[in-house]
Amino acid sequence: MQRDYRDWWTNFPAVTACFAERVQEDKAREAIESIWNITEDVDSEKFQYYMDFINLVADVSFRDNLQNFWKYQNDETVKEIDLLQLALSVHPAFLFKVTLSHHDRKVRWHPVMTEVGMCLTFNSHYAEYQHMLQDVDWVPEELLKCHYHSGQCYVRIDSMSKAVRYFIHSPFEISTAISNPTGEVSPGEELIIDFKAVEIQADESIKSLRPVQRRCHYPDEWLSKSIKAYSFSLCQMHCRSRMAVMFCGCRPYFHVKGGKVT
Repeated sequence: MQRDYRDWWTNFPAVTACFAERVQEDKAREAIESIWNITEDVDSEKFQYYMDFINLVADVSFRDNLQNFWKYQNDETVKEIDLLQLALSVHPAFLFKVTLSHHDRKVRWHPVMTEVGMCLTFNSHYAEYQHMLQDVDWVPEELLKCHYHSGQCYVRIDSMSKAVRYFIHSPFEISTAISNPTGEVSPGEELIIDFKAVEIQADESIKSLRPVQRRCHYPDEWLSKSIKAYSFSLCQMHCRSRMAVMFCGCRPYFHVKGGKVT
């Protein structure tokens, strides 16, 4: 029996926030003019064609709208474009006001490309495998923790004037195509969620068994050279990425990390 409960700490959940509207119109207009040299006044039909493309790139969904890319498959003008950078460049400003029970800590939101479009996340240990700033070295951050006896361990997020879908998950997981939103909050609304931590430990001898015997993997049993970790959601994403390479010969841009095409 463990009696050292005064030393018990648990990790605070990760939060992934996805704006309902992920394209800021004035930024999209600038992108269309900069990339394709088209304005709405000159050619309204072509302008709308590229506006639809930008919306599709930023709001991509593995489950819902991938088929809409067929419209652009033979269009040379949309090839060789950095789609991650495009989605990032048209995204609205990160207008979140965050209050923590940890007064000595500040929240740092990371832009991530998920299987349901661009989102922002914090307190996620595995966010580096969806991180959109690939030219910036990932620096791991200490996870927020809560003490067993703490009656005040919370995060309050004010999304200001934006409607936001929130995915609350383990800091050792990611949001994927099969993740269901924990809640959607519109301007003027409030959502309060309480969580209970349940910790499960396995005997150290379990790791000596082969994965097929224990029917699970440990975090240090890597999925690949580019994904040096393991979680259930990472495994699902990795499998879908490999299938895309197998059937299409390329990896989708919303799978930031994965195997290279051979």
